[in-house]
Amino acid sequence: MLKRVLHLLSSSRLLQWVLDRPKPIIAATVLITLLFGFQIPQLSFQSSVYDLQIQNLPETVRYGQFKKLFGADEIIRVVIKTDSVFDEPTFGRIAAIAEEAASIEGVRRVVSLPGIKDAVDTAGKWSLEKFSAVVSPVKMFEKNILSADRKTTALTLVLTTDADMDTVIAGVDKIIAGNSEDLRLYQIGMPLVSEALARLTQRDFLRLPPLTFLLIAAVLLVFYRRLRYLFIPLVCVGISLVWTFGLMALVGIPLSMLTMIVPVFLIAVGTAYCLHIVSEYIACSAVAPSPAEASRATFATIYFPTSLAVITTIIGLAALLLNRIPTIREFAVFACFGMFSILVLVQTFLPAALSLIRLPQQPPATQYGRRDFVRSLLERIIDWNLHRQHWVLPAIALFTVFCLVGITRMRVETNPVSYFKTDTEVRQNFDDIYRVLSGSFPANVVMGHPGANYFEDPQHLADLNRLQQYLESLPGVDKTISFADYLKLVNYALNRFDPSFYALPQEDFEVRMVMNNYVGLLGQDMFDRFMNSDLSKTNIVLLTHLSSSRRFLELREKILAHTAEQFPEDVKWDVTGFGISIAASSHQMTVGQVKSISLIIVLVFGIMFLLFLSVKVGLIAIVPNMFPIAVNFGIMGWLGIELSMVTSLIASIAIGLAVDDTIHYLVRYNREFQKDLDNKRALRDTLLHVGRPIIFTTITISIGFSVLMLSSFKPTAIFGIMMVITMLAALVGDLILLPSLMQHVELVTLWDLIRLKIGRQARENLPLFNNLSRAEIHSIMMAGSLLKLDAGQAIFYKGDKSDTMYTVVSGC
Repeated sequence: MLKRVLHLLSSSRLLQWVLDRPKPIIAATVLITLLFGFQIPQLSFQSSVYDLQIQNLPETVRYGQFKKLFGADEIIRVVIKTDSVFDEPTFGRIAAIAEEAASIEGVRRVVSLPGIKDAVDTAGKWSLEKFSAVVSPVKMFEKNILSADRKTTALTLVLTTDADMDTVIAGVDKIIAGNSEDLRLYQIGMPLVSEALARLTQRDFLRLPPLTFLLIAAVLLVFYRRLRYLFIPLVCVGISLVWTFGLMALVGIPLSMLTMIVPVFLIAVGTAYCLHIVSEYIACSAVAPSPAEASRATFATIYFPTSLAVITTIIGLAALLLNRIPTIREFAVFACFGMFSILVLVQTFLPAALSLIRLPQQPPATQYGRRDFVRSLLERIIDWNLHRQHWVLPAIALFTVFCLVGITRMRVETNPVSYFKTDTEVRQNFDDIYRVLSGSFPANVVMGHPGANYFEDPQHLADLNRLQQYLESLPGVDKTISFADYLKLVNYALNRFDPSFYALPQEDFEVRMVMNNYVGLLGQDMFDRFMNSDLSKTNIVLLTHLSSSRRFLELREKILAHTAEQFPEDVKWDVTGFGISIAASSHQMTVGQVKSISLIIVLVFGIMFLLFLSVKVGLIAIVPNMFPIAVNFGIMGWLGIELSMVTSLIASIAIGLAVDDTIHYLVRYNREFQKDLDNKRALRDTLLHVGRPIIFTTITISIGFSVLMLSSFKPTAIFGIMMVITMLAALVGDLILLPSLMQHVELVTLWDLIRLKIGRQARENLPLFNNLSRAEIHSIMMAGSLLKLDAGQAIFYKGDKSDTMYTVVSGC
């Protein structure tokens, strides 16, 4: 049915309609392109670490509830390094920087050492030496706003909920630029990670797609040595890019780190599809009397496999919509739209354009020498498929087993910091801050009880303090801050900074007294950030240098296991935060990957079954298309490359692309095999005809994706490398594995042959089939087999006894 529908769509009436109106169709294409092109200036760039979250996950929902209860945790830390923080001139400059930072729009408050001094030294008479002595017992400040060697301090900029992050970051950058070199300043925090993602995405967009376009143009020039053959694919791909970017701008979807791959994908893959058209056009233009006839002959032959190839690629990409991460879905939507644009252009614009291009004076078919390298390679591959299967197939099977073992070593990981290469400023700053202070990736432990005023009990506050000691012993946790720390600080201040009072109050009345002074000394927002209104739920902030989703999940499991063992059952616990939400979302990538690949396998089998009405062909077609996926995941496992948001795209893209060449091979093989039922001759002629464009498309796609290795983002660069490896594995699958396996499948049945020789009315023309339904005839023929006889050879002799029924079709 699928084959019939697609053949109907590729009928001569559609092609004739296009060829009768080439100029109006080209004009309409130009008009549509201009309409989309006018939208492109509105295209924006935005990448955020929050794009990595799945919004409706339980962990994300709980994180949202946490922020409603205790407030958002958006902060920027300005790190200041000097010879001595408590040097008089230096301390004054730090105070000026803090005051200037507080004036930046979007900054709610600034926590700094000078600010603390102003709060405790209301008369302004303390020397820095005395202030340093007062600060020394306060453990909460250590590794938080002051380093152990007192050479580094940090200003914590608490941002408003509606703060424009770009404005705040630009304001801090201006402050940093205005200070001399003896103070070394930088800023770090989640807003900086998001800003760097967006900035580097824009840089990649301005570099990588143009470079991909130029490289592929050079490759096409090497392949075909004529500028006219650059026109066919590059114009088509260029138009599809304009349509895709125009749609993104029209619907207001910005380019992100992931959707930035779309233009490189469309350039590489779109050009590869057009190469099949170019190869067919070269052959047809050598014998066609006119450009219109050359275009007609080209698309009459190539339309069906090319259209089906594009559709299967769209199916592969659409399977990514099963993934719940928003940016992966956005990639799938716009990549699908880009591929649909190419399909429309292949059906309309290209036939019209080719019908107006003057035919080459020299027959294009002569451009390849009879002994050229590609033909020699194909001859060798044909020899392997026909005569050396006894070692080729076992070698591939052994390598596949090796890759399958590697798959068991794979790990799922989302690490926003590792997206940046080691020489990137934001990566260097993230690695630096936890060495002298504490890390910039927070997590939160929520401790709660059903009863109100639970934390007015000194024993429960002691439990909170006891938990903090355990938390700070965990790997990756640099510092913890809780309500108990601030109670110690208030108690310390109320008792004239006597070091013996830097401790939790021991009696109920002391707790109530300290709490009553808490808001007056520290402010209501500092109270609300760590304790709810009825004193039944509190928040412990963990400052960590963790950025790995796997390690965040491990941290959560350790904390929950410890609290379940060491604390009463009526105390409720939750470990939340942005890192936990990202970790849970990362785990969902595995689920989405399995769903996507499973759906694609089913669809590939279904398409092949509908095309050839053969379960064997459907199953065999899956093997060469799963082989590159096994290679990809196996190599990732052996090399320790994690399955991240970016590398999770490879499987769906690769299957969609690998199926394309499988379709071109099988459609051509089917045509060749029906000529004389000689599978060896059909294999040879098929590979000689489609092998060259398959090799060229693989090289083109690989070169296109290899450009991504120059990306500013490490996962994108790895994606480029793995796509090259996967496409080369797909080439092995389509040129070696598939032809070898097809030698063991009867692609054309007896019924196909009868219909081929006698026509669609075989039931009326053969008395044997009288009074039988179409289904009954097909069942009888499927139970039979083909027998090829030499001319003059007897089938049977009169009087012979036999239980065999013979249906003879002359000319077979």
